[in-house]
Amino acid sequence: MSKKQNYTNAEKCRKPWPANCLWPEPLWDGKGDSWTADEIDIEWLARTCPQGKDLADVKEYMDHLIEIGRLNPDYSLNEDYEDEEADETFEPEFGEDYWDNGFDIETWEEMATDVMNSLMFNTSINPNVDPASIIASIIMYHFDNENLLRQAFTRRAFQIEYGLTACSEELEFYGDQILSTIVTREIYKKFSDPFTMTVEGPFQSLHGEGELSKMRTKFLTKEYLATRAVELGLDKYILYGSCEIPSESAREDMIEALIGAVAVETNWNWRILEDVVDTLVNIQLDNTSELLRTSSYESLNKWHQKHFGYMPEYSVYRDYRDKNETIECYSCTIRFSVPANDKGIREAQRIDCECASSRTTAREQVAKRAIAFIQSNGLWMNLADAGIEPVLENSINQLQELFQKKYVGEPKYKFNDEIVDRWHCECICGEFNGSGVADSKVKAKKKAAYCTLISIMKSAGICKEEWIRAMWKMKAAL
Repeated sequence: MSKKQNYTNAEKCRKPWPANCLWPEPLWDGKGDSWTADEIDIEWLARTCPQGKDLADVKEYMDHLIEIGRLNPDYSLNEDYEDEEADETFEPEFGEDYWDNGFDIETWEEMATDVMNSLMFNTSINPNVDPASIIASIIMYHFDNENLLRQAFTRRAFQIEYGLTACSEELEFYGDQILSTIVTREIYKKFSDPFTMTVEGPFQSLHGEGELSKMRTKFLTKEYLATRAVELGLDKYILYGSCEIPSESAREDMIEALIGAVAVETNWNWRILEDVVDTLVNIQLDNTSELLRTSSYESLNKWHQKHFGYMPEYSVYRDYRDKNETIECYSCTIRFSVPANDKGIREAQRIDCECASSRTTAREQVAKRAIAFIQSNGLWMNLADAGIEPVLENSINQLQELFQKKYVGEPKYKFNDEIVDRWHCECICGEFNGSGVADSKVKAKKKAAYCTLISIMKSAGICKEEWIRAMWKMKAAL
């Protein structure tokens, strides 16, 4: 069966447009809120689409023929028109499709109304419900083709249920690719380093491929895009099928489809696309330490694979926060191992997490609790042979030494001088971090490295009391 036949069958069993829908019913089979001939905005049509421009030109030409007397005020041919060049068999210079011994205004109005209805909702019946205008104020772009905008919010289940001819899926495909490209370009502009060009290396970046990929992923995840949809208030306009439950996946799809719809309408105008994506996604690249922070899920999996040769076991379950089963939440159980020890701790462990907003969040929460359990019991790593005893003045070199010996990830330092007469430094070293404040950049960096070292030593179960006292004394001396 062809796609067209499928649509025809769908129209036969089309359900009535849902009550209280935020979107006006599209014009079909004489139903829906349509524009009338008296409401045609021909100037708007002329600016919006080529067909509208042609219609406007025809109307202007016919009105000119009335002005010169060639046509009567009712657009019929003036048989009494006197002119030396008058032709008894007059034919218009253009607009033949609307000519029948005069200007067929009714056919022209019908065509103009069809074109206007194909692009723009008639909200005059309920002016308080105008999703196109509301969404335009949010994303700072107004769709000329408001039906295309509605399609970006239409789930496939809704399309089938209400007999529409298209949904958002194809728009999602294009929007996904555009979003990735624009985020990548913003990262390129932010982190390319034109001041280190060499003959053998004409292009240099301030971050490596892995870090750049991690930054980009931050803005492309389902959780991030779904959160942005809620923050902007766009999620309420998604058209779900009656059996569907609002979800993060649907909100992510909508953001991508909306970007794809802008691409279709603007014929891939990258300037407009960049502006819309910036509004939708809010690409902030200043806090690189946060963008590069390793998740607890990643850290635990890497640690577990290294020590035991396999991944922890995550079991995620869907649940609901309300009796009507409309608000989804997720629970997660993790089963993991810890090294053999003399502390009376079983090697097989289990931790549960309840009522997270997404599967990813549920896994992150149990992983974070598992890491806290392992580190608090000094089982995260064995530093007995590392030969490190934290010393404030040598803390930066000591942390670098642990990295070179592959005990920890590479230390990253971020500075903030917004505090008057003080430097604030944050050190991120894999899943460990520490901070320091001092009157000089070097001192602040040493303090941050020292606090990070203490955190690492705690995870190995060999942190001495004097190291802890030294850290608190250091923090107090700001």
